[in-house]
Amino acid sequence: MYQRLVPRRPPTAIMPAFYAGRPVAGKAFDVTPALAGRGDTGSTRKQRLAALADEVRLLVADDLRATPDPVGLRVDVGLPDDVPLLASNDLDSLAYPLVSRLGGATGRRFVSVWVSKRHARTSSVAVLPAHPVPDPGGSQRFQVRTTASIVTTTFRQQIRNQITAARPLPYGGIALQLSFVVGPRRAWPNLWKVTIDSLRPLLGHPAGGRITDLGLHCVVDPAVGHDIGIAVRANPARFRASVPKTADATRHRSGELYARAPQG
Repeated sequence: MYQRLVPRRPPTAIMPAFYAGRPVAGKAFDVTPALAGRGDTGSTRKQRLAALADEVRLLVADDLRATPDPVGLRVDVGLPDDVPLLASNDLDSLAYPLVSRLGGATGRRFVSVWVSKRHARTSSVAVLPAHPVPDPGGSQRFQVRTTASIVTTTFRQQIRNQITAARPLPYGGIALQLSFVVGPRRAWPNLWKVTIDSLRPLLGHPAGGRITDLGLHCVVDPAVGHDIGIAVRANPARFRASVPKTADATRHRSGELYARAPQG
């Protein structure tokens, strides 16, 4: 069946929801072995992140059982000072195995997931009640709808065709919120990476690496069927990320960072 690159009509009554992302005192864990490859010999990054997710699941198991719906998750990732903050370690890739493991083990469905990264000695995780808040707005904001399967290039193209007014945010960290409106059978964490990858005209390159504060929210609405509604809210991050000593940022143009290797 032919999928239109721009859906002809909006789905019925799509109303995105946003939830509070205030900092909370979470339980500490160390993410650096999983990211830096200091795990078991021969293990892949994916395997190390899965092992980390199991460790975190045990940390918050009691809190998750005690927290009523709607439930949210907050993960604050601390990276060593010598790890470039904006070049890699995409927050959606760090959060996905945590949410998948927690949901699979408990049957709970998170409606909000907040993830941040900073240069810090420790990381923390917290399960908390999800409190609705008004639409946060953003220096760039879009409402898009997709009708294509997420495994097709048409899905990405439908998003890009609906954000043609996007301009790359200035170099530095990005605070991004995405609110998904999905049908009841949709596993919404599967939408995170493909959606963020589709926002390169807005986020620049590397798209996922530049996000230092990520809020992911979900509304289940049977009326949307197999369609997906996505509210995009993006701003420059409020803190200034330092340029790592291993690179000399010389130019920033159209969302691209050009780096020159240090001399000598």
